[in-house]
Amino acid sequence: MKTLSHKIQQIEESQTLAFTQRARQLQQSGIDVASLTAGEPDFATPPHIKMAAIQAIDEDFTHYTENQGTAGLIAAIVKKFASDNNLHFEPPQILVSCGAKHSIYNVMQAICNKGDEVVIAAPYWVSYPEIVKMADAKPVIVEASHDAQFKITAQQLRRAINEKTKAFIFNSPSNPTGAVYSQGEIEELADVVAETGIYVISDEIYEKIVYDGTKHFSIGSIKEIRDQVITVNGVSKAFAMTGWRLGYLGAAEQVAQAAAKVQSQITSNATSISQRAAEIGLKGPMKDVQEMAGEFKRRRDFAVAEMSSIHGLKLCAPKGAFYLFPCMEHFAGKRLNGKIIKDDFDMANLLLDEEHLAVVPGSAFGARNHLRLSYACSMKDLQKGMERFKRGCRKLQEAH
Repeated sequence: MKTLSHKIQQIEESQTLAFTQRARQLQQSGIDVASLTAGEPDFATPPHIKMAAIQAIDEDFTHYTENQGTAGLIAAIVKKFASDNNLHFEPPQILVSCGAKHSIYNVMQAICNKGDEVVIAAPYWVSYPEIVKMADAKPVIVEASHDAQFKITAQQLRRAINEKTKAFIFNSPSNPTGAVYSQGEIEELADVVAETGIYVISDEIYEKIVYDGTKHFSIGSIKEIRDQVITVNGVSKAFAMTGWRLGYLGAAEQVAQAAAKVQSQITSNATSISQRAAEIGLKGPMKDVQEMAGEFKRRRDFAVAEMSSIHGLKLCAPKGAFYLFPCMEHFAGKRLNGKIIKDDFDMANLLLDEEHLAVVPGSAFGARNHLRLSYACSMKDLQKGMERFKRGCRKLQEAH
C-alpha cells in the first residue's frame, strides 16, 4: 500500500473532538460523564429560524444555490456587518461557507504560498495552526501570558513579523480564554498591520457573547487597514446553530473572490436550507441571542466563584465566549496513585478516568498546564462538572 500524504501526517487531530468523543464513548457504555469539552450552546435554535428552514423545505428550496451564497443571505450579511460592526461591504465581497472554520480554510488556501508565515497568538483555537499547515504555510506562535490576560501587545506582533509573514489570525472574544481586546488595544495592533501590509483574519464568531459591559470592536472597521482585514463570522454560537454549518466572511473583493474559487472546487455552496434559516436569523429579533448571552453570564459567574475556592489554581475571569481556562501549573509534578501527573494531558485524563469529567488539555490550544472547560452546557451539567473538578483538584492538592 502506498504511503499517506506527508502533509496530513503532520496535522494534529482536534483534541476538543478527541476528548468529546472519549466522553461520548464512556456515556454510551453507561458511565455518567459530565462533559465540559464542546463549545456548543445547549439551547435550541430559535423557533422563527427553525420555521424558516421548514418553509424552505416545503417550498422545495433544496437544490444548489450560487456558490457565493443566496442573494437574500448576502444582503442580510452586508446589512449586519454595517449595523453591528461598522464594516461596509458590497455583495461581491461576501462569501457564505459551511461554517466559520470553512471560511478560514478557504481564506488560507486563497492567500498563502508555500513558505509563507502566519502569526497566531497563543492560546489559540486548536484549528488555526493546522489550517495554516494545510495551506503549506508556517504557523508562528506568539505567546500571550496569563498575567497579560492572554492578550498580546503590538510590540510582540511587530517582533513576529518578517518578509515571509503573510497574515495574522486575530480572535476576540477568544476561544479558549474568553479574553476580549479593547478598542485601544486593537488600534495599537492595527498600527503594526498598517506598517507591515500583512492580512488580518479576524475571527469574530463570539462577538455576541460578551459580559460586564464589555464592547466588541471589529478591527476591520479601522479605515487605514480596511482592505487588509478578512472578517469571519457565522451563526453557530450566537444563534445556537452549530449543526447547521453556516459561516461567512467579508473581505476585499480580490480576496473574497479567490476564496470563492477555492470553495467552488471543494464544497460549492453552503446548504440551501441553512442559508434561508441564517438569513431569517440575521434579519430577525435578537431577543433569543440576548437571553442566551445572559444565561451564559449566569453560568460564568457560578463557575468562576466555584474555581476561586480552589487553592493553587489561577484563573482570568472571561470577558466573552463561554470557556474557562485555568492555569493548573501548581498541580503539575504531583504523584497520585503511583503515577506522576506531568502535565495538562495527564490532568485531563485523570479527571476523565477518576472523576468522569471531560475537559480539554490546554496544550491543544498552545498553553501547557492549562485546561479548557466549556460552560455552554446546561447549568445542571455545569454544577456536576464543577463538583467533580473540585474533587479532582483536592486529590491533586493532597498528593505528594
